[in-house]
Amino acid sequence: FCGLQKLCVDNNAIKKIKNLGHLVNLTWLDLSFNRIERIDGFEKLERLKDLSLFNNLIGQVEGLDNCKRLQCLSLWKKKKK
Repeated sequence: FCGLQKLCVDNNAIKKIKNLGHLVNLTWLDLSFNRIERIDGFEKLERLKDLSLFNNLIGQVEGLDNCKRLQCLSLWKKKKK
């Protein structure tokens, strides 16, 4: 999977981002509609251009310093009534 460029793992009840370090060629990643609380594990994803994290439980944006090519970051979250 080292050559993988696109990965969609939305709607999987994921709580923690892990095991992405070997996906160094990843340019597009969709982690939307999960239960992620913290942005972690992106240290080696330097080629990432598009990241979707909308509708998760993320409180603050951090941990993306090495994603220098990031062009699109989706973090929208539906407000609870």
